Amino acid sequence: MEMTEEPVVSDPKILGGMPVIKGTRVRVYDLAASVTAGIPRDRILAAYPTIEEHHLDLAIAYAGANSLPRQIRHKLPPWSGATLVKSGRILRRKG
Repeated sequence: MEMTEEPVVSDPKILGGMPVIKGTRVRVYDLAASVTAGIPRDRILAAYPTIEEHHLDLAIAYAGANSLPRQIRHKLPPWSGATLVKSGRILRRKG
């Protein structure tokens, strides 16, 4: 099966160029981090109603193959390096 459109897009006009699932404002790295953190897929899908199950696998593959671009990494807020526990509390800060 050949895909005719890119499922992940990066446009400076959308969230400052962060890679998102096409047609949404959902950041690929947020989805990948949620799955990697062990958050149940049904909970992630409930939080992002425009996302479908296959987007989660796509996000993991994309994030694994593409590191966060340097020009975007420096724009992130200082708390973005925090390690979060499932309850949402900050466990520790990185960097």
